[in-house]
Amino acid sequence: MGAVARGLWLELRVIPVLLWSFSAITLGTALGGGSDVEGWYYLGAVALGVLIQGVLAHTLNEIEDWRSGTDRHDSPRVISGGSKVLVAGLLTPRALKLLFAVAFVATTVLGLALVASRGLVMLPFGLAGVAGAVLYTLPPVRAAYRPFLGEAIACICLWLCVTGAAVLQGGRIDATVAVAALAVAAYAVGMLMVHHYLDYEADRAATPTKTTTIVLLGLRRGRRYAFGWGSVALASAVAAAVAEPKLIPLAVAYVVGLVCHVRCRPDDVASVTTNEMGIIFFGIAGALISAALLVPALAWAALAAAALVALEMRLAVQPAETPAA
Repeated sequence: MGAVARGLWLELRVIPVLLWSFSAITLGTALGGGSDVEGWYYLGAVALGVLIQGVLAHTLNEIEDWRSGTDRHDSPRVISGGSKVLVAGLLTPRALKLLFAVAFVATTVLGLALVASRGLVMLPFGLAGVAGAVLYTLPPVRAAYRPFLGEAIACICLWLCVTGAAVLQGGRIDATVAVAALAVAAYAVGMLMVHHYLDYEADRAATPTKTTTIVLLGLRRGRRYAFGWGSVALASAVAAAVAEPKLIPLAVAYVVGLVCHVRCRPDDVASVTTNEMGIIFFGIAGALISAALLVPALAWAALAAAALVALEMRLAVQPAETPAA
């Protein structure tokens, strides 16, 4: 794989996308569609999720974190610190801006196609997703650089990701769907807080300072805050599983995820990396196994996720060995 192609792939940040939009859309599809899942709607929703999170949100965040200096800081980080495509010289800021523009056009076309097919009921979901991707990083909101606001936008967007996928399949947002969506959203935000542990010094040194909630609270109180999000996720997953027993794998996976939060030492690189990966993998597994139990035809999604994770793990180490241009 060439440098540019590898850079484009790594910029997507496949593993976080699998935990966030892919798992959320797959579970929402299963909850909304029942045994009568519309495959094209599902694939369209997945493509839209990849475009909004994997490209729009990630490219903007990559450019802004490069400008502020947080991604150029020499603090030891493995998973966090951006995709590292700029550090490794795989892509340039100009290339990322072009990628954003192309993705924005594709998002608009695909989003309008889904609205035309399914109805105006889908429009608010798409608009909220794009707005969240932009406002998370860019002024005047710049939520990623403000404590608590970043998590609020992320949580709302992911909740809408699950519920929107359910509505796209012709379902409705009943109590089970709403609570399951909250579980997925809160779990992902808890993972995001762990992701910020090793960025602590880099974010404090950034210009402007990237005052994430972890920076504001400090690592010890920040760890309790992350645990709180994980606890909300678990409680919500349990409530959803009581209403729909096929969601039990989601609750079980979130128990393991919470154990990872407890075991994680925020100032230790190896501990954060290991436990963050555990949180990510169990989150993906819980959502996709539950989706497969609800709709057996979606079992292939778990196999696809496993293959993508293996490919991502293989490619992720290569840019670090590529000399900067």
